[in-house]
This record gives sequence, C-alpha cells and structure tokens, in this order.
Amino acid sequence: MKSPFAIFALLQVMDLTTTLIALAMGGGEQNPLVAHLMSVGPVPGLVLSKLFVLAIAATGALFHKDRGLRVANVGFFVIIVWNVSVIARLALLA
Repeated sequence: MKSPFAIFALLQVMDLTTTLIALAMGGGEQNPLVAHLMSVGPVPGLVLSKLFVLAIAATGALFHKDRGLRVANVGFFVIIVWNVSVIARLALLA
C-alpha cells in the first residue's frame, strides 16, 4: 500500500491538472486563497499553492501524522471529483 504522503502528492498532481483543464475551458478557481495566488498567473499561482500544501503535508509525514494526511486525501479526492464534474459540465456547454 502506498504511503499517505505519496497518495497526497499524486492527488495534488491530479488536482493541478483538472484545475488547469477547467480553467482552460472557462471555469474559475473557487478557493479564494488560491485565486489570490493566481494573480501572478494561473499556472505559477497554482504551482505555488501546490508547493505550499506539499510542504505542509511533508511536515505531517515527517512527524508521522498519517491520519491527518488520510483525511486530507479524502478531501482532495472530493475536490478532484468536483473538478471533473465541472469539466464535464463545461464540455456540455461547448
């Protein structure tokens, strides 16, 4: 079984990818903090936000806070499902 941090990192890549696809299709960022970071540009802002959460998760992994990482993994899985639903809805509108 993969470590919670490895799964977290994979989920971050998936979130970044699905967010960029949704943005390219005309969607918007719903997280106000990430939206603010995107003022430097969509890709740099998203990458910066991902580096930030990966640093937090790495700290959690370092201190063996696997339960917190597992909870975060569930949360990011739900976000990715949401992103895919947004992509599907935007595709239907196109």
